[in-house]
Amino acid sequence: MTIWGVMGSWLGFVAYAVAWHWGGRPERFAAAILLLHNLAAVITFEWIINGIHSPRMIVDGVRILIFVWLCFRSNRWWLFVVAAAEVLMAGMDVATLLDPSFYMASASAHVGLGYLADLIVLFSVCERVMAGEAPARHAAWARANLATTRRRNRKKAVAVRKRIPRLPA
Repeated sequence: MTIWGVMGSWLGFVAYAVAWHWGGRPERFAAAILLLHNLAAVITFEWIINGIHSPRMIVDGVRILIFVWLCFRSNRWWLFVVAAAEVLMAGMDVATLLDPSFYMASASAHVGLGYLADLIVLFSVCERVMAGEAPARHAAWARANLATTRRRNRKKAVAVRKRIPRLPA
């Protein structure tokens, strides 16, 4: 692995750790998605089908869909920047499919835009801290779990009421 790959991995892991520790829900979700994508990319990097890195492109496509979904689900500006970087990387993959001589440019774009995505996640946490927003702690995730549990309990109560026979009046 080159020095760029090693430094990119370290930058990513630092950004994901900072996002997980001090970030809110969108930052944590983005960090988890980027970490899972990096692990999947390492696994699928050598899988070449008919001279094309198609499994990696599929993993990249799933990442794009998740980030676009997160853009419209959350109220964070930086998600649009990360999604745009992901789309540009996918555009370079398409250019490589159409003309294999773009392979080196595509690899360079993946490295540079990957750095951009990691830095944006890191700076989004810095922005959040400077704005005075509290990080999402376990209580934030517990509230979401509590709401889900309450919803399930209501459904169970309705189902039980439907099964209890009514006495004639």
